[in-house]
Amino acid sequence: MGPLILPCETRVREFDAKLLLALVAATSGRRAIVGSKKPLDLRLAMIEPGVYVGKSVTARSRHNLQLARACGHAVALWDEEGLVWASREVYWKTKVDAETLNTPDLLIAWGEENAQAWSDHPGYGGPPIQVLGNPRTDLLAPRLRPLFADEVESIRRQHGRFVLINTNFSRVNHVQPRQNRHLKWLREQRPNDPRGGFAAHKYALFQAFCQMLPELSRRLPEVEFVIRPHPSEKRSTWDALAAQLDNLHVAQHGNVVAWLLACDGLIHNGCTTAVEAFQLGRSALAYRPVRSETYDHPLPNGISLSCASLEELVEECRALTLDREATFARQADGGGRHLMARAIAGLDTSTLAAERISAAVAELAPAQAGRRGLIGPVLRLRRAIRMVEERLPGTANYRPYLAHMFPDISLAEARGRLVELGRCLGLERLPELIELEPNVFRLQPP
Repeated sequence: MGPLILPCETRVREFDAKLLLALVAATSGRRAIVGSKKPLDLRLAMIEPGVYVGKSVTARSRHNLQLARACGHAVALWDEEGLVWASREVYWKTKVDAETLNTPDLLIAWGEENAQAWSDHPGYGGPPIQVLGNPRTDLLAPRLRPLFADEVESIRRQHGRFVLINTNFSRVNHVQPRQNRHLKWLREQRPNDPRGGFAAHKYALFQAFCQMLPELSRRLPEVEFVIRPHPSEKRSTWDALAAQLDNLHVAQHGNVVAWLLACDGLIHNGCTTAVEAFQLGRSALAYRPVRSETYDHPLPNGISLSCASLEELVEECRALTLDREATFARQADGGGRHLMARAIAGLDTSTLAAERISAAVAELAPAQAGRRGLIGPVLRLRRAIRMVEERLPGTANYRPYLAHMFPDISLAEARGRLVELGRCLGLERLPELIELEPNVFRLQPP
């Protein structure tokens, strides 16, 4: 049985979860390879045929999936962005490519809503869809929360009690200006293209948050606020706002689970973090001064306490800091549990999504590697292109950007994380962890 191959694009969002899946696979007897996506993809032809797990359904991902299959690997796929989206039409237009959707041997859905959005897509051709969840949600389970204990303690030492503000404006405030796709759609003003309307809505929300943050901080001087921008966002935008205020701070490091466990509650608009907060029993306030039935994200906003104005947000923040349990009870009683059950598989079970996924991909047979011998020149060309693009600002392979999205992790650090995961799961024996190259690791079954 070939290895399970788990590429990670964003370290703080994906690595812990995929290391957990790799650990579960290894303890059941299967080798697993996990690490930074760019170098891992470039070594696919050197890896024994196994199962490659893709992370998005966009057209850009299709080439890597086809390359994996040409190297003899079976292909499974989940969508890291498949939990939270606006209308299905906007999701299809901006995040789902029909050919990519039909490429995998298995599609792994977060929950029933995600599965339905795929099966209803006009270009869906019938690849099997299994509703298995995502290992990112496993990290929120009580038995995995000790994984973040040291980080939570460090955050609380630095910030004390605080309200977390998560932003998701990477397409209008990207760390690489050339990647500001929403601004591009706004400039093009394409008629009848939902991307333009979505871009206008997102930009209006971005401006509203920029105006709200200083006012909120001034009206509640006794409350500490921490802005946590999306990993792809330009941090300096928020640093400039925070520099004017003593109780507003910016932090862009660490897994969001630790920040949610450390905070009193969350402010957001349409952010996946609200879903994670709900699972952890933390209140989420959705600031919604601009609304759209077409472009708002119904899941995170629907499970949150909605604040249409700055005045409402101030009052809810004040209530949150006085009694966060009572605030969360109001939120949960508003229908959030039903929405969560449709969105995420297995919330009421003791099994982990990692366990369900590991069992499902074990049934996949490697592809016929008829073209494997022809892949060498393709990969050499991609390596050469990457070496050029590493020096070109604005490209997806620009070295500082890749380091920003996936900071280096040493073998010792990865091994320490594996030990902590094993302790949380009560494992007596752990897989051997081998570094194949910087930021890419193989787990060998014990």
